[in-house]
Amino acid sequence: MTITKSQDLPNLPPRKVDLFTGVVHHDTYPGIDPVTKSDCSGKAILITGASKGIGRSVAVGYAQAGASHIALAARSSTAETAAAVLSAASAAGRAPPSVLELELDVCDKASVEAAARVLEAQWGRLDVLVNNAGHLARFAPLLDTDEEDYARTWDVNYWGTFRVTKAFLPLMLRSGDKTVVNVTSLAAHFAGIGGGAYHVSKFALVRFTEFVQDEYASQGVLAYSVHPGGTPTELSSRLPDELRFRMTDTPELAAHSIPFLTSKRREFLGGRWISCMWDLPRLLEMEEEVVAGDLLKFKCTGL
Repeated sequence: MTITKSQDLPNLPPRKVDLFTGVVHHDTYPGIDPVTKSDCSGKAILITGASKGIGRSVAVGYAQAGASHIALAARSSTAETAAAVLSAASAAGRAPPSVLELELDVCDKASVEAAARVLEAQWGRLDVLVNNAGHLARFAPLLDTDEEDYARTWDVNYWGTFRVTKAFLPLMLRSGDKTVVNVTSLAAHFAGIGGGAYHVSKFALVRFTEFVQDEYASQGVLAYSVHPGGTPTELSSRLPDELRFRMTDTPELAAHSIPFLTSKRREFLGGRWISCMWDLPRLLEMEEEVVAGDLLKFKCTGL
């Protein structure tokens, strides 16, 4: 087993789910370098929750990988992300992408559908959809939960992804790579006290991803559930102390992993759960094992 990490990170014992490829990453690494290992030139990308956190980092990663069109969708201003995207493309020696800033609230159907119309009118195509917008309710046992906060977690994490996918998929089906990345979480694998809203919404999102794959694979769709790693963000700051200490992964890990994953069609990974903490080049070498065992999908043990 190999573990790579940035110099500032503490030594943490890996969990079983981290060890699938035998290498655990907490920082970016040469195998997923966006300049040398990922070619997203010509691709049109849409990222939700792009104003900050993981969304902003992934947008920058796509710029470094040479994406020609990058749409930044969020409720709040994406101006800083847009500037970072153009700067990153220049620093990486890439052509400046066409950047489209979309005001989009994943909880508002009309807002989502309006954004889809704008993108279609501007670009006429979309290759990769990254459903990244997320919300984390305050951890509390069921009887102590704030029902509105609990419901909002579901509205953003599950229904928001549903709304965005439903609105943009018709455009994607007409051309392009037809790739959907649903940013889920390691939390989908675990139960535990207080995390019902977030954990279960991410569990449901993984199954939703499988349905998108199964229903539209015949039309060329590839849908992935992707754990971005445990990164310190505004969202993860709401975690309780006993979980927040694991937020030690750099933003660049997801920022470089997701463009690498979507730079080419990875047919065998469609409908599967993937962790950015794994060694992705090694994961690609495990295709025969993954397919033969129908691995990386949720099942009930013992059945």
